[in-house]
Amino acid sequence: MNKDLKIIKKKYGEAMMHLCRDLFPTLLETEGLLPELLMSHFHESRELYQDITDNYLEEEFKDIIYSFVDVEEENIVVNKSAKELLEEAGYDLYQCMTEEEIQSFKKYYAKGEELCTFRGGRLNSCYVFFAVKKDVEEIRREDYSTPRRQDEYGTSVISIQFRKDKTHTLSIKNRYNHKVNNPDSTFANNLDNIIPGLMEAFAKDYGMVQEHKSVGFELPGYVQANDGKFYKYNYEMNNIYYCPGNIIIDNFEVKQYEREKFLVFDYFILDLQNKKIMTYDESLGDSFPSSIDEIEKIEVKHEDGNKIVEIFTKKGPVRITLNALNQMVSLEHNYVKATGSDFLAYNYYLKQFSLPEAEMVGESFLCDNEDLEQLSLPKARQIGKFSLFENRKLKGLDLPEVEAISGSCFMNAHELEHIYAPKLEYLGSIANSKIKEYLKNKERGNDEITRNR
Repeated sequence: MNKDLKIIKKKYGEAMMHLCRDLFPTLLETEGLLPELLMSHFHESRELYQDITDNYLEEEFKDIIYSFVDVEEENIVVNKSAKELLEEAGYDLYQCMTEEEIQSFKKYYAKGEELCTFRGGRLNSCYVFFAVKKDVEEIRREDYSTPRRQDEYGTSVISIQFRKDKTHTLSIKNRYNHKVNNPDSTFANNLDNIIPGLMEAFAKDYGMVQEHKSVGFELPGYVQANDGKFYKYNYEMNNIYYCPGNIIIDNFEVKQYEREKFLVFDYFILDLQNKKIMTYDESLGDSFPSSIDEIEKIEVKHEDGNKIVEIFTKKGPVRITLNALNQMVSLEHNYVKATGSDFLAYNYYLKQFSLPEAEMVGESFLCDNEDLEQLSLPKARQIGKFSLFENRKLKGLDLPEVEAISGSCFMNAHELEHIYAPKLEYLGSIANSKIKEYLKNKERGNDEITRNR
């Protein structure tokens, strides 16, 4: 086997090796070239092949790799300013020099879709610009029930931000914010996709020369950091990307945590030495870390391709199962009596879940989870609003002690096949239709499990 193919197999897996052998026979004639191109632009990942082929991006991947091979950059002659070019594209350009100037653009964002930039402090790390379409008042949010990142509304107000370091890494932020995939990479983070020459105009007008320019290649679930490499990520929130391999990318800066000292999973950091768990971004307000009592011991072992993390506390054990990507897929929390607000609110991937002692469940409990199919809360009496709001896979609810379910719980759980909640008396005004039906049947004296017909 070719020496370079052996390197690619070791770093990216056998399937990726075969793809590279098919796509790049010419590059393989120069020893060391192809592995260097891959490792310089794609962080080591054995999922890269599957992600490329699942998204039918083989040709785009081929084109981008060949574009890295000793190609002289095209010199674009720019005779217009960035403001003039954006005016041609239908935008007014503003540079924000103060926090007050940044806040003046918040009025353009719908409730729940505001940029994290508006939380303050962004000018400490970034140069901040806004480009606003001249006809912005005529572009209404209510006309776009199915948001698309590049649609007219999403791109009618954009924030153009450059890192305040030598990289000048660029992020173009969408008006939808987190309602669309990777909103911090609108126009593939390439100003020339708005109008040709705009990148060079920003370099000339404002000194925004990028060390690693966006290459115009987009792979769902990947982000290009300020070292020029693409990284696979599990979660993106507030322009922070949580990646496999103990990596967090914060405003495009790569932070690698030592495996011997830390374990990064979902959007949490488990400090193995100091025996504590924390949310990296405290603004998320997730109450899961505070539900874990003082930690006495942590054990991590490998089992069937997963990591089993056992956390021992004075009150009892907590057992977490992580898959190969460090996504939490199972949780056994045997002593928590009440969950605070936003308990694992942003977790997507949990498939098995046990809270046998929980009597009160706070609002937004597992709000964004998508994979849980069965929910059993044997002692819970109340469930707060927005709990499991996004889940579409729930098949069963076993809630023997529940008396009240607040509004907007289980709203998208249209596949419910059985419900058991014999003590349920109160259901919030915005409620799942299957649970409504169950409660009506119960009021008629029929508290049997309801099933889809």
